[in-house]
Amino acid sequence: MKQRVQISNVAKAKRWALRLSARVEKVLAAHPHADPDNVRHTLILLEQPPLERLQRSLIRGRATAIYRK
Repeated sequence: MKQRVQISNVAKAKRWALRLSARVEKVLAAHPHADPDNVRHTLILLEQPPLERLQRSLIRGRATAIYRK
């Protein structure tokens, strides 16, 4: 039973990733100069509750600032 649940979760994750990829491609088709990673990250954040979205954005911003130094 546990293995069946894992397979179901893997299949669900695959479908989600494919939908996300299609959405990223659609945005990039309309905005070819956009950064694909930022588009992907933004689309993922839009699925999150606002407070979690803010927290993840701040973490990403801090990591980017550290990388630039």
